[in-house]
Amino acid sequence: MLQAIRDKAQGIFAWAMLILVGIPFAFWGINNYFDSGKEAPVAVVGDREFFERDLVQAYQQDLANLVGLGDVDEKQLKRQALERLVRDELIAQAAAGEGLAVPDTAVRAFIQTLPYFQTDGKFDKDKYNVMLSAQGMSSPAFVEQVKRALLMEQFQRGITDTAFATRQQAEAFFRLKNQEREIEFATLPLAKADGEVSDAAVDEYYRSHQEAFQSPESVTVSFLSLSLDDVAREVKPTEEDLRNFYEEQKAAFTTEERRRVSHILVTVDPAKPEEESAALAKINQIRDRLLKGEDFAKVAKEASDDRVSAEKGGDLGMVAKGAMEPNFEKAALALAQGAVSEPVKTSFGYHLIKVTELVPASTKPYEQVKDEVAAGFRRNAAENRFYDLGQKLTESAFEHPDTLEPAAQALGLKVEESQPFTRDGGGGIFAEEAVRKAAFSEEVLGGKNSDPVEIGADRVVVLRLKEHRPAEVKPLPEVRGEIVARLRDQAARDKTRSMAEAAIKAIQAGKTLGEVAKVHHWEVTGPLMIKRDASTVPAPIVNAAFGTRELDRPNLVALENGDHAILRLTAIRDGEASPEADKGMETVRQSLARGAGQKEFAAFVAEMRRHADVYIKPEQD
Repeated sequence: MLQAIRDKAQGIFAWAMLILVGIPFAFWGINNYFDSGKEAPVAVVGDREFFERDLVQAYQQDLANLVGLGDVDEKQLKRQALERLVRDELIAQAAAGEGLAVPDTAVRAFIQTLPYFQTDGKFDKDKYNVMLSAQGMSSPAFVEQVKRALLMEQFQRGITDTAFATRQQAEAFFRLKNQEREIEFATLPLAKADGEVSDAAVDEYYRSHQEAFQSPESVTVSFLSLSLDDVAREVKPTEEDLRNFYEEQKAAFTTEERRRVSHILVTVDPAKPEEESAALAKINQIRDRLLKGEDFAKVAKEASDDRVSAEKGGDLGMVAKGAMEPNFEKAALALAQGAVSEPVKTSFGYHLIKVTELVPASTKPYEQVKDEVAAGFRRNAAENRFYDLGQKLTESAFEHPDTLEPAAQALGLKVEESQPFTRDGGGGIFAEEAVRKAAFSEEVLGGKNSDPVEIGADRVVVLRLKEHRPAEVKPLPEVRGEIVARLRDQAARDKTRSMAEAAIKAIQAGKTLGEVAKVHHWEVTGPLMIKRDASTVPAPIVNAAFGTRELDRPNLVALENGDHAILRLTAIRDGEASPEADKGMETVRQSLARGAGQKEFAAFVAEMRRHADVYIKPEQD
């Protein structure tokens, strides 16, 4: 997991992600650059000092990338964050030393492409300013962060982009990828374990594997649940309320007018404006034919340059607002059904447009949607009350931390009780990780009410511990049967392995695989050719076959179900770059070049690290 962060912390998109993740911490970190008091630095790179708060900022950035991926080793993650600070500073100093620069225009252009600052695919200056203001960060400070990241990216690409891969390397890749191996193998079915399992063996296994027989830590909680739906059910609208709401929301029950449109197109090449007059003359000639009574669909099939629609008589289907070019849409929406437009100019050329079907706009009557209107009214009216009740629940749970009863009485809620659940899973609302995390928080386990936990945007719960059962080892009588089964399975696997090892010795002494298998009535498969992605042969056998280059040497392979196999590799045949592979040859070359470039850059940074003036404060136990 930690290696994944290290591997991926490269490239312009990685810098962008670090910038975005770092925004909530940036102001804190930037202050440290200029005002660190007398605090001892945790690292020094050249004349640049890093302090504990810089490390916390970097640690928080890496931690944010691991949300939802399970527990992490905090010490290791902090060591990695510190190394990243050192590495990035070395790169930044090297880039500055080479005289590299990023113009302000490039920085502005990059910031405007960041999705975080966009609305409907366009840069939103207000959103940009509000977000920076909320973080207490000035625009110049953020721009400097982005400029530094782009400068580092420029320096990195100056090395990585020089890497290349030859066609011979790509062909070698395909030869290896498409390599085939001839194998044969005998399958030894899992033997039956003889004899009884002694009490002493059971006791010994139980004592030495107690971690395998632990019941997980669990809790049972009392809780209050406040949901928007419950609040909405209490809203009792009058008929007048519903009719007024219907009028306000009538657009939601209205279907816009739809038009089925056909067209005839005479294209104009934008690079050849001299063709425009000829195209206009041609479209007018076609319109004259239509005005004289010729069938639109027939003429479209014959004369339209849009051959796809021409095959359907020019039909473009139902056209919605905003789906066509403005000129085309304006003309189409202005036509009566059956009428043919004047020539309409678009970027494609000249069109004649005909509306072949018109479905007028329609609004569902109030009586038809009354239930939907009522549900919408209740939910809309409940939102403010839901917020107020949520505030009241928060205050009451805080003012009475040792009980849920006052909050329940104040809000008219019922104190419910959960089934036992663990840190890793539960039913109902306890399937939500945030709820389980609150239930196992220090406050709740210590006997206090939890803070309100939001489930989506329409439900809030407050928890209180009812029973806490720590993890404990299950008693031996409860797990004896499981232990006996494990010991018998292990004995069977050991016996099977011993038989396979004896058979291998016989083969090494001169017998063939077939001869040994015949004596024991084992099934022999092969010889057969397989590739790396073979699915007709068990995966452990495929892996073993491609994990050795020794021909005719018997190999022992344990299968997942307890069976064993004696494998013999009999031939290796390199693959070839097929005609289909040639289509992907350039892609493979680019991929190999990227990998080589990343390795070169990593080696370059490691060399800088060895020769740089770097101090790192020793860790304190």
